Amino acid sequence: MALAAGATAFAQSEKPSATALEVTAYRAIGAKHRDPSIRNADVLAERMLGPKERAILKDTGSDAVLTALGMDTEEAWASLGNRSVFARGVHVRTRHIDDVLTENLKAGATQVVILGAGLDSRALRFGDALRDVRFFELDLPQTQAYKKARVQDILGVLPDRVTYAPIDFAKQDLGVVLRGAGFDRTKKSIFIWEGVTMYIPEAAVDATLRSVAANAASGSRIVFDYFTERALQDRTSALRDVAKIVAAVGEPFVFGMPGNDASAFISARGYSLVSDFGSADLGLRYLPKGNTMPTPSANRICVAAVR
Repeated sequence: MALAAGATAFAQSEKPSATALEVTAYRAIGAKHRDPSIRNADVLAERMLGPKERAILKDTGSDAVLTALGMDTEEAWASLGNRSVFARGVHVRTRHIDDVLTENLKAGATQVVILGAGLDSRALRFGDALRDVRFFELDLPQTQAYKKARVQDILGVLPDRVTYAPIDFAKQDLGVVLRGAGFDRTKKSIFIWEGVTMYIPEAAVDATLRSVAANAASGSRIVFDYFTERALQDRTSALRDVAKIVAAVGEPFVFGMPGNDASAFISARGYSLVSDFGSADLGLRYLPKGNTMPTPSANRICVAAVR
């Protein structure tokens, strides 16, 4: 079963997409918060944004984001105007997925698969927690080559724990690529699929979830974020301004989850629901007072277990 391409990581080119870089900038902003209980752990995000990456942000009209990188976290969020919800949403998403990964590693997961890895740095920054864990990063060939070059620029070496598996998501079978990379289907695993579902059609979301369920051991989990269909269609939604920003750089939102959450959708594809939180709930957990997320939540993060 082939996976369709996830647009948020990178386009199939030799340079990163503007949206991927903007997300990286928002992680960098959240990583600088003065309060360590609020701060996200992506200390490498800002280092990923070298002169070439910052030039791309400037060329695509993200001057406000570049300016915000020089501010402290809460000042930056306040300065971003209609991008502020996007920035805070990326922050809570990063915090929550990091927590989900930590919980699953403690529960015995020994393989981590990142689908459409982009500039994800989790394989580089989880330290001793990854001592007996194997990471598999899957991405388009050119995208992955760019990522590896950036990691080598920053760290001087590629981490031994990571297997980089290039894949043409639209043409290749996920299971075949994973097995060829040394993935063990009998081991408990955690799949991370971050910032992708909203950029691809429903058929691609369906294919990805079914592929993971078919190739992972029972009890393995996947964490992914999504927008609700209702929120994408609602002209008064907090997503309205963000949708305009991403569409302007050629990466429009495409998929919205039917219903109020993902429970029915994932159940029909071989999963049991573990958790499904809206950004407003996560904002109460991860943001300082006065920086709450809009209610009702337009975006959510689901954790599901393979049956």
